[in-house]
Amino acid sequence: MWERLWAELGIGGWQALALVVATTVLFWFFTWLMHAFGARLRLRVSTASLALMTVVGAITARSILGERPTMAAGVIALTVLFFWEWVLRRGSRWLRRRRGVHRLAWLVMADGQVRPEPLRKLGISEGNLMIRLRRAGVTALRQVEYAIIESDGSLTVVRAGQDVDPELLVGVAGLAGRGGEPVGDAAAGEAL
Repeated sequence: MWERLWAELGIGGWQALALVVATTVLFWFFTWLMHAFGARLRLRVSTASLALMTVVGAITARSILGERPTMAAGVIALTVLFFWEWVLRRGSRWLRRRRGVHRLAWLVMADGQVRPEPLRKLGISEGNLMIRLRRAGVTALRQVEYAIIESDGSLTVVRAGQDVDPELLVGVAGLAGRGGEPVGDAAAGEAL
C-alpha cells in the first residue's frame, strides 16, 4: 500500500535531479526574459501582454514538472525556485550596495517633456506612457515634473511644484544635472 502511495506522490532520484536542473535553467531563463522585456510587459496595458505572460508561465510550469507531476516534484520545484529567488535577491542587494545605487529606475519625462530615448530602450511606446499618466490622474503634461519607470515596471509621477527628498531620487537614470548632483551610477547613463 505504501509503495503504491509513494508511486503516486513521490519521485525517483534521477527524476529529482532532472527536476532540479530543469527548474534552475528555466528560473534563470525566465529571469533573463523578465529583465530584458519585463518593464515593457508590466507597463504595457494590453490583452496580448497578459496572454503572453499567462502562456509563458504555463509553459514554464509544465516544463519544470514534466510529463507526470507529483506532490514530491512540486515540493522540489518550489524549493528550488524559492532558493534561486533568495540567491538573486541577496546578490542584487550586494551589487546595489557595492555600486552605491539603492535602486535602478529611468526618467522618462522631465518638466512636462517626454524623453523618447529611455522609452525606446525600455521598449515602451509613448502611447502606453500616456495611458499610465492618465491612470495616475495627470490631466496636463505640464503637471509632470518627473515621470519615472521604476525597476519593477511601475510608473512614479512627481508633480510640478512638489518637494522631493533627493535621497528618493538616488538611482534614477537621467537625473544628472537636474537641480543638483548626479544621482548614483545610473546618472552616468549606465542604466540605459
